[in-house]
Amino acid sequence: MRKRKVLLLILMSITIISACGNNDSKNNNANNTAKQQEVETENEKLKAEAEKLKKELAEKEAEGAIAQKKTEEKASAKENSQKTYAANAMSLIVPHLAENTAIDEKTYNYIVDHYELFPAVTSESKSAAKAEVDASITTRHLLKNIKPYLDKMVTVSGFVEEIEEEETEIGTIASIHIIDDNDNSVVGVFMDSTGDILDGDNVTMTGVPTTVYSFDNVSGGTTIAILFTLSTIQKTQ
Repeated sequence: MRKRKVLLLILMSITIISACGNNDSKNNNANNTAKQQEVETENEKLKAEAEKLKKELAEKEAEGAIAQKKTEEKASAKENSQKTYAANAMSLIVPHLAENTAIDEKTYNYIVDHYELFPAVTSESKSAAKAEVDASITTRHLLKNIKPYLDKMVTVSGFVEEIEEEETEIGTIASIHIIDDNDNSVVGVFMDSTGDILDGDNVTMTGVPTTVYSFDNVSGGTTIAILFTLSTIQKTQ
């Protein structure tokens, strides 16, 4: 009888221990499952945050690319405007002075290709303009036939017959009529102020021959003149 009681106690103890073990196992499994769910939930949150950041970065990159493109387009438009400024101005001036006449394509392209020289206002651009000059070309050549010289830089000197400056929407534009050393009339258009140059002064002008035209003079006759798009003008002694 005593042995049976001991056996029952042992069996009860084993059952209790087993039950505790099962409970502990169940608890551990539950805890592991909960932790795994927490980890998975955290991973999902991290993935969502990563996707959100990736999307935001992509949007910012797109915005930056658009802004960069706009900046480049503005810079390009500004540069193109600077390049064509003098050429486009002369496109309007030439038919105004010489009816039924337009600026020649050679002259237009030369001015655009050397836009930094029209006008040349810095020491570097003035030196560059001087380097472009073909000293063999005179107004006698131009009056004989201007076409071969419409994309050449030429220098002429003489005294100022008349000079005018006008403030326009595109800036100061000066018109200078000189009588050169060969007694020929030259009219230069300068896209800037001429400073202290006045009627009767002696000047040297450098520019590209643009057209030959005529106008009525004060004597009642007609003056044949060579029109120049000027790069530089300076007073001489």
